[in-house]
Amino acid sequence: MSEIPIAVFVHVHYPEIWRTISERLSQRLYLPFHLVLTSSQAEGTIILPKTRALLSVKTLLVENRGRDILPFLRALADTGGFDLGLKLHTKKSPQRADGAQWLSDILDSLLPSSSGLNAIVAHMQADSRIGFVAPAGFCLSVKPWILQNAPGMSSIMTAIGVNLVERDLDDTYFAAGSMFWFRRSALAELTDERLTRLFEAEEGQSDGTIAHAMERIFPVAARRRGFVSLAVPALTSSTPAMTTADLFDLARRHADIPSRYFPGPYIPASPHALATEEPREQSWLKTTLSRYYSTLPLGLRGILRNLRGS
Repeated sequence: MSEIPIAVFVHVHYPEIWRTISERLSQRLYLPFHLVLTSSQAEGTIILPKTRALLSVKTLLVENRGRDILPFLRALADTGGFDLGLKLHTKKSPQRADGAQWLSDILDSLLPSSSGLNAIVAHMQADSRIGFVAPAGFCLSVKPWILQNAPGMSSIMTAIGVNLVERDLDDTYFAAGSMFWFRRSALAELTDERLTRLFEAEEGQSDGTIAHAMERIFPVAARRRGFVSLAVPALTSSTPAMTTADLFDLARRHADIPSRYFPGPYIPASPHALATEEPREQSWLKTTLSRYYSTLPLGLRGILRNLRGS
């Protein structure tokens, strides 16, 4: 394995959840790493992982804007000296009854046993084509899961001087929950300072913000730079000898796995997963619309959004 240390980025909004993440890092990450913490809270002591693998700690005080995404972009722009990184945050999901299990499942995939974690890093180091790795069960195709975020995605790309086109979305898989492994060069263009002014004030929005759009743009940006996005199980099943076409096929087979979290675009999660249950008629309508809307080209989706005044 390469001697270049890993960089672990964590946005700490809920200190009590950070303790859980810190313990996972202590127990499972034995490779040398730098820790970059962002938080909007100046007060309080942040408990650091108790491990000899921790080489350095940097803490950045940020405003409470852009969820975990804007703080990550600021930290990424401010941090060098690494190739592979891990992005985490203290996800709570108060709108979901299963928010704690959601976080636990993500951490189990991105921070498995020490041997499993070593395998993730080794596979990424062995194959320079891989730029973005989502947790198992949380790896979704960008195109059908754009939902309300097409305007935000277009705004992001326009801000860095790029037009978002249909082919940019082919074979791109984002990490629902915005926690993932990544290659620094894959996300390099997203450290552009022009992006920071796009993020809205925090008002408890559930979708349609620049943060939600950026969650989907991460693998799109990686794809534009020639990198592949995939889920952890696809990564650890891959080999550098695979053709790129075979690697894309492997990525497809491990993405969009139906689950209680993500039964399908616009289809509500199972009732026990939600803090409040949606009326059955509304659920049926969203299901029907999703099957049609997700097949439409980006341009036509935009026309329909304008017609309905969204």
